[in-house]
Amino acid sequence: MNSDSVSGAREGRGVEAVEHYQGTASLQQYIVKRLVQFIPVCFGVTVLVFCLLRFAPGDAAYIRLQDRGMDVSAESLAQIRRELGLDQPLWVQYVHWIKAVLHLNLGNSVVTNEPVIAELSIHFRMTALLTLPAMALVVAIAFPLGLLSAVYQGRLWDHITRITAIVAMSVPSFCVGLLCILLFAVYLQWLPSFGKGTPTHLVMPCLVLSIAPAAHYTRLIRTALLEELSKEYIRAARARGVGLGNLLWSHAMRNAFIPILTALGMNLALMLGGSAVVEKVFSWPGLGKYLIDAILQRDYPVVQGCVLLYAFLFGGINLATDLLCIFMDPRFRRGNYSG
Repeated sequence: MNSDSVSGAREGRGVEAVEHYQGTASLQQYIVKRLVQFIPVCFGVTVLVFCLLRFAPGDAAYIRLQDRGMDVSAESLAQIRRELGLDQPLWVQYVHWIKAVLHLNLGNSVVTNEPVIAELSIHFRMTALLTLPAMALVVAIAFPLGLLSAVYQGRLWDHITRITAIVAMSVPSFCVGLLCILLFAVYLQWLPSFGKGTPTHLVMPCLVLSIAPAAHYTRLIRTALLEELSKEYIRAARARGVGLGNLLWSHAMRNAFIPILTALGMNLALMLGGSAVVEKVFSWPGLGKYLIDAILQRDYPVVQGCVLLYAFLFGGINLATDLLCIFMDPRFRRGNYSG
């Protein structure tokens, strides 16, 4: 990632939040405004997903009959459609669903007949159990590698780190997952290949889920630090005899951290919502695998519930990231923001 990309990241959501807050009367007003803006986004997501599911190829009633082992006939299809409410006009189905959602009722799964909100809670906990350690691993790998790569710019360590990061970002996660299963589960027999049950089941999914983000943030941190280290105030600090460690942690890293934090927040949201491939490869019972299975089975209530949860996750994490960017700004801590 070049300096132009990092400059673009600086002009992203976190920096925009800091700049926007300077023109608002209070932090409370900013939060209320963001929450109000989030309402039409959620509404648009629900309409889009609802319509796409109904227009997608396949018939939920037909799949339901097959799952029950019943003969498929016009009468049985009509009966199942009445049970699922699919015989009503599309807008009526949507209104009924929205009314139920406003009462925190996401309906029952077509396949299991269990409440969707209960199943979402179970699978979300499994995804969080996978994603949070993976995110910690991303930070533990990317920060020291990016920092060392920036300090030793142009040297052997820098070249090795950059090449390794490019390779790690280029290989699809399902390929890495299959290679890990082949090596650690089949040949070495160190780790279980799929499923859950023991802490060892988490090792390979966490590793595979963290490889590409760690490579991306290693490059991002390197470029952000190099951009800060090339500025005038850093050269002035060096001229005053400020040590390298103090220069990096007290000056360069602090100023470069806002775009990095913004990217980390977005990555956490993406990992929570986009770990489906890894979960499917390792048969990890998280939200991603749950959503893929529901799409294949045309389980409308589950798919709608998952997408709605993802929308709230993205919105909540983005808002939390923007607030952290504001709190990290020295002017906010000194109370120097003007209304």
